[in-house]
Amino acid sequence: MHPFRKVDPDTPVQVGRRPSSPGFLLLVSLMWIACGIIAIVSLSAAWRFVPGIAFIGIGLFFLRGASATVVRRDRRESDG
Repeated sequence: MHPFRKVDPDTPVQVGRRPSSPGFLLLVSLMWIACGIIAIVSLSAAWRFVPGIAFIGIGLFFLRGASATVVRRDRRESDG
């Protein structure tokens, strides 16, 4: 690939590395959510909801990333 080639605006380009696989993101999401549930159930302090909700929130972010990757791949396959 030549560094000074002309870019066609109609062709999609990808900058950076490829996105993670949705299966891996789903696994990481479920692990974070499980850690959040374990934190809420097992911690005895009154502030146990703080790390539990934080862990579950991080898991939901990973779940959103997995679903966005699936939608992006489906959209790319249907366009091409």
